Amino acid sequence: MSNTWTNSTFTNIARTGFKAFTAKLAPIGVFSTDFSGEIADQGTVVATSVVPASDAAVDLQDTSTGGSGDRESANIIKDITTTSASVTLNQQPVAGFTITDEEAAYIGSGVWEDTKTRVIQNKAWAVANYVLDYCFELITQATYTTTEVTVAASAFDMDDVVDLSVLASAAGWGTDRNYLCLCPTYLGALKKDNQIQDLSASGIKVVQDGLIPRLDRFGLVELPTLPTAAVYGSTEYLMGFTCVPSAMAIAMRAVRSQAVDQLAAYEVMTDPDSGVTLVYRSWYKPGTGKLYHTFETQFGASAAQVAGLQRIVSQ
Repeated sequence: MSNTWTNSTFTNIARTGFKAFTAKLAPIGVFSTDFSGEIADQGTVVATSVVPASDAAVDLQDTSTGGSGDRESANIIKDITTTSASVTLNQQPVAGFTITDEEAAYIGSGVWEDTKTRVIQNKAWAVANYVLDYCFELITQATYTTTEVTVAASAFDMDDVVDLSVLASAAGWGTDRNYLCLCPTYLGALKKDNQIQDLSASGIKVVQDGLIPRLDRFGLVELPTLPTAAVYGSTEYLMGFTCVPSAMAIAMRAVRSQAVDQLAAYEVMTDPDSGVTLVYRSWYKPGTGKLYHTFETQFGASAAQVAGLQRIVSQ
């Protein structure tokens, strides 16, 4: 077997990294709008559209509530309204690794193949975690001022989920695409709740597979890095949140290489559904005898529909 890094191998590295990157970023879609698909020709500050909650319907016959018998009344029929959220593309996380000539020979011969894959995944995850943590750091009490629930991990249970559902209903969220996002300790507390563990009562096989697919109105999402995001600790105490996808606006794009012909490999990968984008670059330095590999992206995020997120804090 050849011990050289062929174009096929470069493609495999890129694809392995992108698969890990998109999988790690899967939770981001529950609290953010779709990534803007039209930002390639814009500058570093872009506008994304957010659809706010609908106005309440009115009784056509009741003039006291805005009805007038006229379906074209301004109190009944309104223009489509979206909120424009400004997003600055000011973050460019990058993570990478090197492979020496000696290591390349081993990997090309099939040795260390599993190690290579795990290294690739870890570097792609590092970029994804940076994106997630940056977004988490925007979820402060000063920005998302809706009613928040204060509860310790040891006390968090199904009753709290019901309380959160009541708050979501009062906020007019509807029941479609509501999510409960939790750090591991709070999700673990739910798994210990007898109301959930009891299969005959809940219908959830959490004891068998450790999964809770849905509670009340919420789909559940685990956020492992949430407690370690920089601003939490002793200032925000954020351990989770409920949300709809319009709570935050995000934009992401690739930083194009000026000289692709100077690189050993270069690939821009974009998920067609979400717009999540990752760039893979590789280049060789004869002086060091090393082949360099990096994953990177450029992105920005900002609060959008602040009424679309309710914080869960530990104190």
